[in-house]
Amino acid sequence: MERYVKKCMLLLVPSLLGTAVFYVLPYLRVIYYSLIENQFTKRFAGLDNYIRLLKNEYFRLALKNSMLLILIAVPAMTALAFAIAVLLTRQTGGWRLLRAAFFFPMLVPTASVAAVWRMLFEGNESVVPVYLLFLYKNIGLMVILFSAAFSTLPREALEAARLEGAHGFRLHLRITLPLICPTLLFVVLLGIVYSFRIFRESYQYFGTNYPPEHSYTLQYYMNNHFYKLNYQYLASGAVLTSLLIFAIVAVGIRLQRRVAL
Repeated sequence: MERYVKKCMLLLVPSLLGTAVFYVLPYLRVIYYSLIENQFTKRFAGLDNYIRLLKNEYFRLALKNSMLLILIAVPAMTALAFAIAVLLTRQTGGWRLLRAAFFFPMLVPTASVAAVWRMLFEGNESVVPVYLLFLYKNIGLMVILFSAAFSTLPREALEAARLEGAHGFRLHLRITLPLICPTLLFVVLLGIVYSFRIFRESYQYFGTNYPPEHSYTLQYYMNNHFYKLNYQYLASGAVLTSLLIFAIVAVGIRLQRRVAL
């Protein structure tokens, strides 16, 4: 047994080395930059950069917009993806071909989608186009994940629930959702992580580093400081954003474990 354990550890070495070189060490360097005055003098500043960051009105605006995207767009995408997956699972024939269509947004270049979006929403001054762009680019994966979860549901439980009179919304609320709860939590966490990656689509849609205030997110804030060579603020913002993501993921994992118990 020990021989197999040693072999497994040896096989993990390349992966662990890659993680250390390309993730852990760069992240430690980012933390270092967040604790110095600037990249030239390199004087230790302690938590001053974080304090200035939290007092900065544009950072607070970016944080607010990023959190609104999580609180509004992610639940909407999860609910819509669940409804579409239910519809596709219940239908046969031509409806099954629609499942392949949800791969389409993942294959289309972002620049092409942004160009179409500019034509569709020309003159629209609200945040709606960005939210719809987020839904369009990511909902396909969520539908696929829900559909895969539905395929693993025990038919006996569903048939027994129908015999007891559970149909439609009640069936999915009382039976389907509890059974696919791990997938549901995973979809929500994945949506939250993807919400921090909307910068590419948003940037190409607006075509500027300074979009309207309602669409100014954390990625814009950090990108602008990167162009200004303000690495200390860029690093501080990146650390705080990563801690926010870690906290959200940790809460999600804890909820999943409690549900599993």
